[in-house]
Amino acid sequence: MKLEEVAKIIVGQIMTRVSAENRNEDDTIGIVKVLAPKAISDGIIVKEDLGELQICKMIDEKKFTKEGDVVVKLSTPYNATYVTKENEGLAVPSFCAIIRVKKDEMDAKYLSAFLNTRYVREILKSKVMGSIRPMIKVTDLRNLDIPQVSKEDMEDIGQAYILSGKKKIILSDMIETETKIMENIVLKSIKKGMENEEARNQ
Repeated sequence: MKLEEVAKIIVGQIMTRVSAENRNEDDTIGIVKVLAPKAISDGIIVKEDLGELQICKMIDEKKFTKEGDVVVKLSTPYNATYVTKENEGLAVPSFCAIIRVKKDEMDAKYLSAFLNTRYVREILKSKVMGSIRPMIKVTDLRNLDIPQVSKEDMEDIGQAYILSGKKKIILSDMIETETKIMENIVLKSIKKGMENEEARNQ
């Protein structure tokens, strides 16, 4: 089956059209959080990489994330992410597309896992081969073939994929913490060495 048979695909907002940058302060009507493409990594949303934008025009409601959406980058490496409750309400830019599934026909978590496979990425890459600007077209997404998988298998695989993503976040945090600990140990040794050097020279 084709992706368009089980989901609605919405291209994100062209942010330059709604940005209040280089305008009078009076033109600003609010600030929105933006799901910048770099915030989508390995199937998860990295909160530290979310952006903010002052806007002068309202953004169409359908271009904000909702729980259960899948958001895919239209540029390389074509990562996709499942949107959880805590990541609702993010404005999606035109470098990404929102895939809103028909819940009775497709499991969104499974779809996120499927889109992040090397198999799918190679298919998408082949569509833009030789292009000056390697951006996936929405028509390519709509025509993407989705394998027939039982509902039970989709749910199991999708849930396992989300749990895997959570583990990645925890491991990433652990690595970052370990790096900071080691850096502090090294910096303390440097400071101590410099103090000892000064004491010897007195």
